[in-house]
Amino acid sequence: MLIPLSLAVVAIASLPAADIAPSSRFSIEPYLQDVRADSAVVVFTTEAMSVALVHYEGAAGQKGAVVSGPAQTHKVRLHGLSSGVRYRYTVSVRRQGDLTGVESVSEPSEFTTMAPGLPFLFLVYGDCRDRDSDHHSVVRAMLRERPDLVVQTGDMVSRAGDTGQWRRYFAAVAPLIRSVPMYPALGNHELRGDPEASHFFKYFVIPGGTVPERKRRPVYYSFRYGNSLFLSLDGNSPLDFEQAVWLERTLDDAAKDSTIRHRFAFVHQPPYSVGAYCGSDRLQRRLVPILRRHDVRAVFAGHEHAYQHLERGGLRYFVTGGGGAPLYTRSTSCNFEDDMALRLFRAEHHYLRVQVDGDAATLMAISKDGEVLERVLLHEPVVPDADYGPPLPTMAAARNPPAVGSPQVVRKPTATPAASRFRPSLPQFLLVLSSMAMIVGLLLLTAPRARRRDDLMPHAKRRWRRHT
Repeated sequence: MLIPLSLAVVAIASLPAADIAPSSRFSIEPYLQDVRADSAVVVFTTEAMSVALVHYEGAAGQKGAVVSGPAQTHKVRLHGLSSGVRYRYTVSVRRQGDLTGVESVSEPSEFTTMAPGLPFLFLVYGDCRDRDSDHHSVVRAMLRERPDLVVQTGDMVSRAGDTGQWRRYFAAVAPLIRSVPMYPALGNHELRGDPEASHFFKYFVIPGGTVPERKRRPVYYSFRYGNSLFLSLDGNSPLDFEQAVWLERTLDDAAKDSTIRHRFAFVHQPPYSVGAYCGSDRLQRRLVPILRRHDVRAVFAGHEHAYQHLERGGLRYFVTGGGGAPLYTRSTSCNFEDDMALRLFRAEHHYLRVQVDGDAATLMAISKDGEVLERVLLHEPVVPDADYGPPLPTMAAARNPPAVGSPQVVRKPTATPAASRFRPSLPQFLLVLSSMAMIVGLLLLTAPRARRRDDLMPHAKRRWRRHT
């Protein structure tokens, strides 16, 4: 609700007094969530139950203030904003019932609302855990980019049940997300000590349009930014049917919207990878076929602490788990599918930079020291693998089979991705090949020498007949 600043101050002063803890300092400084063309959410937490006033002012003189509380976790949505406008905001808080005045005030920050149709820049990174020094280095590098939004692929903390780790995470990333909205995927470490992901739901606003915010797992959602659709997926739960139905329906709706030029998906566990864990067979079977059918530009993941660029079945995958956690080396025991998909592996702390401009989307992988690890044009087609089967039928087609007598296309049966899992890995193939070569060599060395053919010599045939 928007109210004049003077009325907001009166509203705070009129709140009843109560015996509350003696402090209302920020435990987590204000940061941004779910920024749209006409609204934005400011989130912050305080050490005690408090009331707050969020004041904002636009470049064209538009002003407003919103009262929040009493609460410790505040999620304040600013409504009625103008598209593509830069806003300045501050947050004032005091403990509930204290009528002596404001106790804590945040430093002034700025944000820009989404401007449909204009180019935009987004960053992708993940797997910070509790390695503060390397995490700070990556954040400092990201600050140079001045992005419009940040995508987080999960594992922001080592143990989600530890509130102190969450405070350290937000302190490290504060210089970035006080002015730029961040959209996270649920990582497996966000469930350690907190199997219901209560801290995840506490600190983040899940975009949901007009429907209520989801407060249960699996955690999946979508949001629109500019001419692009972003899809956050949950790779932690084996119960994927509900998520798969939602994903199919969301992408079907997007296909009908000609203004959506790009589709990006992000999930914590990578469908394909060659690090410590290798790729997720479950995601390959249940979600990847849907993403392939709908021409998703790229799938971003974390979980493995390195940079990996992989391509399989006409779809690009990027593992960006270099946000600060200890780095992984490449595994030599992943399966055939993962080995065949790999294009580049670099064990570096890094982030991804994606520039979207009309129908073009360009990705750059950049180390914390500024080195460009790779540059990829996402709008260019991916050459399909010759050994990869065609897309599976859509869920809608399975529910609505063709009528009797209607023409049908008959395809020869092909191996499904699940069946291809029985193919040997590259090290196994090389081992078998070397063994065969050794056996052939031993046979050649131990075979008896061929006797000289006397019939190739002049007159040998006649001499042989003479002596017989």
